[in-house]
Amino acid sequence: MRMIPGPRRLAVAAVAAAGALCASVLPAAAAAPQAPEAPPARPAVGAATPFSVYEAEAGTPGQGAAVRSLTSAPTTPYSSAALEASGHSYVHLDGTGQSVQWTNTTGRPISFLNVRAAIPDSAAGGGLTATLDLYVDGVFRQALNLNSRQSWVYEGNGNYNTSDNQNPADGDPRVFWDESHTFVTGSPIPAGATFSLRKDTGNGASFYDVDSVDVEDPPAPAAQPAGSLSITSCGAVPDDTPTNGAAASGSVDSRAAIQSCIDQAQSQGRTLWIPRGTFYVKGTQGLNARGITIEGAGLWYSTVYRDVPVPNATPLAALFDLTSCTVRNFHIDANAVSRSTIGGDGGAMDTTGTGWLAEGIWTQHTMSGFWASGTGGTVRDSRLTSIWADGINVNNVSLGADTGKDLTVTGNFVRGTGDDAIAVNSVAYNTDSDGSRTYYQPMADVTVSDNTSIAPWGGKGVAVYGGSGHQVRNNYISDTARYIGLGAGRFGVNGSDLLSATLTGNTVVRSGGNAYSQGQPALHIGNGGDGQNTGTVDDVTVTGNTVTDSLYDGIGFSTSTGTLLKDNTVSDPGRNGIVISPPFYPAPTGSATITGNTVSGLSAGASAYVDNSTGFAATLSGNHWPPPAPEGPFGGTPAAVPGTVQAEDYDTGGQGVAYNVTSVNGNANSYRADGVDLDDTADTGGGHNLGWTGGGQWFRYTVDVAAAGTYTLGLRIAAPSAVTGALHLADASGADLTGPVDLPATGDWQSWATADTRVTLPAGRQTLTLFQDTGGWNINHLAFAAQDAPAGTDLAAGRPTGESSHTDVYPSSNVTDGDRATYWESAGNAFPQWVQVDLGAARSASRVVLRLPAGWGARTQTLSLSGSTDGTAFTTLKSSAAHTFDPATGNTVTLTFPAATRRYFRVTVTANDGWPAGQVSDFQVWDS
Repeated sequence: MRMIPGPRRLAVAAVAAAGALCASVLPAAAAAPQAPEAPPARPAVGAATPFSVYEAEAGTPGQGAAVRSLTSAPTTPYSSAALEASGHSYVHLDGTGQSVQWTNTTGRPISFLNVRAAIPDSAAGGGLTATLDLYVDGVFRQALNLNSRQSWVYEGNGNYNTSDNQNPADGDPRVFWDESHTFVTGSPIPAGATFSLRKDTGNGASFYDVDSVDVEDPPAPAAQPAGSLSITSCGAVPDDTPTNGAAASGSVDSRAAIQSCIDQAQSQGRTLWIPRGTFYVKGTQGLNARGITIEGAGLWYSTVYRDVPVPNATPLAALFDLTSCTVRNFHIDANAVSRSTIGGDGGAMDTTGTGWLAEGIWTQHTMSGFWASGTGGTVRDSRLTSIWADGINVNNVSLGADTGKDLTVTGNFVRGTGDDAIAVNSVAYNTDSDGSRTYYQPMADVTVSDNTSIAPWGGKGVAVYGGSGHQVRNNYISDTARYIGLGAGRFGVNGSDLLSATLTGNTVVRSGGNAYSQGQPALHIGNGGDGQNTGTVDDVTVTGNTVTDSLYDGIGFSTSTGTLLKDNTVSDPGRNGIVISPPFYPAPTGSATITGNTVSGLSAGASAYVDNSTGFAATLSGNHWPPPAPEGPFGGTPAAVPGTVQAEDYDTGGQGVAYNVTSVNGNANSYRADGVDLDDTADTGGGHNLGWTGGGQWFRYTVDVAAAGTYTLGLRIAAPSAVTGALHLADASGADLTGPVDLPATGDWQSWATADTRVTLPAGRQTLTLFQDTGGWNINHLAFAAQDAPAGTDLAAGRPTGESSHTDVYPSSNVTDGDRATYWESAGNAFPQWVQVDLGAARSASRVVLRLPAGWGARTQTLSLSGSTDGTAFTTLKSSAAHTFDPATGNTVTLTFPAATRRYFRVTVTANDGWPAGQVSDFQVWDS
């Protein structure tokens, strides 16, 4: 989710949390690093950076250190360390001597490290500090400072998708990773040497998770430009004590001095110089500049650090409010511990004006990196890591502007943002405090190119929201934790329509997410991407992009018109390849030309192309993908009748063939590739149920009927209110087999009961269709039971009963009431348990039939049968043994024994692998 644009206005749904481990250490003046070799060539996609990234999982774990990876798409909306990690993998160190090691293959010395890692939160929340040791060629070199002060927020107890809750007791943590950088003590790590991070006895955290290490050999600090004005000349005081997640003790507030120097530079037309050192801006006020250049000695050397008293109650502007300025070559950091005011969070740079430039800026721990509007501005070659909200947001509202035109975002490296890493954010209007609206010019002609966007934990990788003429090309996007990787649409009800954009040559890897249990695609075109299905998205060209290893669908369409999807490659999607109207992204109307695309690596049951819309006009030609699967039984084997047909196991074949739905919902994304209307069930046995019922929808099931005849059909349903004419079952010719079926009220969507009807079926394989005639109910399964009854007389029918115990509303009287849907259930976890019937007089019997409700899943109970003439002294009639109640055989167990004359018949249960209690629905005693 994203911020609602406006003068520092944020959407509630966008609140989240980020990073934890930032220390900035400067080398001694005498140990300045040498100039590096020539920078690497620009990659085919993504940013050309002066550093190389070593992923921990690509290193060598030592002494029992473990690689931990995301092994499947998330089934919950919550986070995990692997989900938020780059590569969705990391190395876990929790024992003394455990390590992860790499070899310097850069061909250059390494004098500077930036470690992305996580250590535990403190017991009460708020974080802790610790060290982790660096070794070079197996020899200890130095201890690295890490912390968790700016990470570990909690979403449990009603705090989903927020970032202000630091109470570990609430559970469901998020924001695991932060970044800590330092110069290497002593000589640089030579090319070909090994270097490792090791947990030693002096490293006090209980565990260390290592995600990645950035390595480089920075140039020497830049010299002060001739004629520039240094902030130290105005009284700013540098402090080189490492910050490590909080301000250094005793640091001096330089805000007034820096602002004084800015004012002088403006009046004198001079460049403002930020020399080596960390300069503090304390309190809640920021810095304002117009029409000047602000320059530092290098992003490794010059830092402006914002230190806000926390908890904070004063809304914060950005650290820098800039109009028509050039800023370059310094680092911005802050002590913020959440995204909002209370956590001390404000933006790094709010920018507007004309011809502005930001380059070589490294930003951490601020609300946003760049919140920028105006005309002809550029953000380039900058780093943004561990940002609480957006990394780079170019828009038409920053600092009171109404224009965002000819803006460029290029060559930037963005990792670990709590909202969109990079966003083009065109706002149509904002509502003012008096209810009136302020309108803005739609954005136009924004270029987002050659950027790297990795592991946003609370937003998209690259997002285009509204405007026209935008170019998004050659960006590398990977490892979104919750949301779409690359999206083109409109943001919310107050966003501008998107009237044209081109997305070309981008690579999207391991993206998509399960925020709000939505199973979002990796690449998305259309409106509604942020919860509001409104507005126009038109004339989007999507060509030559590569989408790999998406967590769910590769490419998804919601309502949009005139889209050209051409020559894209989707490989190894977690669900389907290209989908019109995937779950939670409706496309009741729209149009697209889909041509020349390739889809490969589909998993079983997935489809290259799925169209879940009846009103979206898609023209397909020249695509390269497997043909759609024909209709057939899910899993390849028809369900057996008699037996239980799970509602979620409708046939394969897709929309209009195996099912017909008017909208695609469902949150059981891990079970079916099409993602249609499935919910995690609370019914006995777990699994999934079919929901979001509505008139006109239907689902088909292929079954094998063992023998022709009339069957009792037990429909396992949940309905908050009674539904008249809810459904009917039909055969392949459309003939109605049941007539309208009314469903009783169960009181809730997950309170379950069985509704019985009858159906007559021929023998053999056939396709049955469950028609939803009126909505308002869920269904878990359909249980078919033969109506044939055992010969003879049931002596127990209606007779009194006894029991060792029962739970809730499941007494022993249920076993002789003639209603199979009711049952006895003993107290839990307290075997043995027994239930008995009293025939009123001693009667001769040779067979006992025990049944469970027809719709229940299979289970095995270990039980014995005994009899008595006086209700006190019992003798064994059938020794204890394991007996399986299988829905395929009617969930019935028959116990035969030599004819015996008894008044009381007792079943004793000593085990049940389906529930920790004895369970019997019908207890029948048959005469001899």
